[in-house]
Amino acid sequence: MQEVEQAKIEAKSQRILTGRLNQLCKEQDLTWKELSERSGVSLSSIRKIAQGKHCNINSDTMLKLCKVFKIAPYQLFDETPLRTEDR
Repeated sequence: MQEVEQAKIEAKSQRILTGRLNQLCKEQDLTWKELSERSGVSLSSIRKIAQGKHCNINSDTMLKLCKVFKIAPYQLFDETPLRTEDR
């Protein structure tokens, strides 16, 4: 039972992360390739995250992405819409 709940939490986190990454790229008019170049995260990793195929994002990757978008790490997983003036 606990494993099922954990899987549900991970799946929801992945959906939020995927949605947020794509939203941020769209808002900042960035392609996945450009995000890769600016962040230093491999294009294959960016694709996996953006397509919802990457489950475990490490803290180094998360911080690199946040630096490009000028957001705090929690904002990658927050479902609240970002306000552009906060960035």
